[in-house]
Amino acid sequence: MHSALINARTSTVWAVLTDTGDLTVWESGITAVDGELRNGGRVRFHTTGTGRRSVRVRVQQVPGRVMTWTASLPLGLSKTIRTFTLAPAEGKTRFHVKDEHSGLLHRLGGHTLHLSDRPLADFVKSVKKRAELLDRL
Repeated sequence: MHSALINARTSTVWAVLTDTGDLTVWESGITAVDGELRNGGRVRFHTTGTGRRSVRVRVQQVPGRVMTWTASLPLGLSKTIRTFTLAPAEGKTRFHVKDEHSGLLHRLGGHTLHLSDRPLADFVKSVKKRAELLDRL
């Protein structure tokens, strides 16, 4: 799990995470997005360093508070769940991101579906930077 206290409103941090048009603009590690980050939606991401390969995720949300991206392979071979949690904290936002991996391939050899090759700590720093910049405007 990686966390940050972001000097920005929760609504701004949420907008940074869910604006698919801007995900490729800042240092998110995402190079292309097909779909919308909305509850029940399906989105296909292309990320840096993965070439033509993409990852398709199912999105679940409690808008402004929690979002999960679930990527899985058939027959329970591999499953990755990335959970984003936001909580207001006296004019700031506590932001947490964690990945959970499961499935036969993961248990046998550590194989996971990578939602990005960018480390989570770097992603959290980039969200913080982007949200604090936008909240000042």
